[in-house]
Amino acid sequence: MKTINIGRSDSFAILTNNIPVIFPGQFPKGYQNNVRWWGNISKEELHSTLPDGTARLLTMDLDIGDTCGLACPHCFRRDPRFDSVSKGNALTHEEIVAYVKEAKALGLKQVKILGRGEPFQNTRFLEFLETMTDMGIGVAVFSKGHVLGCDALASKYNSHRGINSSWELVKRLKDLKVSILLGFNSFDRDTQNAFTGVDKFSETALLKNYVDFRDQALINLVKAGFNEYIPGEATRLAMIAAPVKPENIDEIFGLYTWARVRNIYMLTCPTTISGKGLDELEREKQHADYVSQLEDLWAQIYIWAIQKNLISREAFLEDGVSLYPGCHVCNQTAAGFYLNLPGRINMCPGRVGGTTIFTRDIGEEASLKDVWVRSSNYQRAKYGKRYNYHCVARDGFSLPQNFYKNIEAKVMKRARDFGGTSAWAPRYFLSTIILIFCPNFNLSAGSSNAISLGSNSAGSKSSSPTQSTTSAYSGCLGFLRISNLS
Repeated sequence: MKTINIGRSDSFAILTNNIPVIFPGQFPKGYQNNVRWWGNISKEELHSTLPDGTARLLTMDLDIGDTCGLACPHCFRRDPRFDSVSKGNALTHEEIVAYVKEAKALGLKQVKILGRGEPFQNTRFLEFLETMTDMGIGVAVFSKGHVLGCDALASKYNSHRGINSSWELVKRLKDLKVSILLGFNSFDRDTQNAFTGVDKFSETALLKNYVDFRDQALINLVKAGFNEYIPGEATRLAMIAAPVKPENIDEIFGLYTWARVRNIYMLTCPTTISGKGLDELEREKQHADYVSQLEDLWAQIYIWAIQKNLISREAFLEDGVSLYPGCHVCNQTAAGFYLNLPGRINMCPGRVGGTTIFTRDIGEEASLKDVWVRSSNYQRAKYGKRYNYHCVARDGFSLPQNFYKNIEAKVMKRARDFGGTSAWAPRYFLSTIILIFCPNFNLSAGSSNAISLGSNSAGSKSSSPTQSTTSAYSGCLGFLRISNLS
């Protein structure tokens, strides 16, 4: 593997030549379709409880630091509509570690670092990661990669720890319980620069070479073995193309397949409804066919993943469509929450406001546990029965209620291409009937043993978290008796 010459723009050729394919054909049986420590909870652990009956807090999103050298126009974090941070209200390094320790007593196993800035621009971040490893907590880190691919930046933020190059930093990270979720929106330099705001930077600015630093970061991470295939274990490297926009939607399928055959998890999703994501959502509404394009893209990814045995037919039928196409389902709103830099606790980063804010200041609470047990996420964790919660934040707000069932129907229609139709025929027939006669029926609510009825997320008008939403299918119940079809 070679070091990138700054100024070269052909990311696709450079990365393809430096990062070999690991799975040229079918994915191996039992392949783990996940990235370690993201916060994707297994069926065995989801809804589990402590000995005293308290639902476990299994995952938590965190902010570390407030410095970022980029200017992503869609950033959900660095915007006053999400929150505001000052020296007086920001949690300290020591306070964050203390809250993680408190969460560990509630069952915490992993944390995901979202912001508020670029984590690797925090001079104490490596110290934090070392502390988490010592505590037995795995960490998945969202990063744009410029510090991981630029020697000058790696030294600037880590020389006091004896690290003076990006390669030295990446090697140190490999020894810790850390996965890297690398921002990667496009192989095209101009498109990628627009996604990070670099297109507006001065020609003399160091980060004008952002794409080269990002590419070098990916090469460094692969060289260090973050995407090493170990049977039975998930990869420790992901490429994150989020949000998917009209400007890069045609490139997402290619990014997905390019990454997955190299044992790199590749995740995309629509914009958040928070921070600058609110502006992005309004902009996307000007593209009349955007949602239908998303549905086609999701279906295309699932069809490829099933054909390649990345996702088995049985898993697709049982788990349903994920918010993240071709990836693990999202269930973190039934397993944890988001503690951000000024001490506010949110449902998740997807949507912020009203009932999605569980406390505005953790410092005013008696304990982290008190916030957890009174939250709507706890209601899902304690009383929920689902595995796939789709996206509690977006569903019915920025995504139409029929989003997932439309995708499932498109995939079912292609069932004959997967090598036999017998396992799919009953489900495809019923899904077609349901789409016609029962438009509010939820085909892929994520039940482990049946097609589930209704989304019934906490905070709905149902009288209890486990009550079925009967209004959605009352007109169909006499016609269809659906049970154990998976």
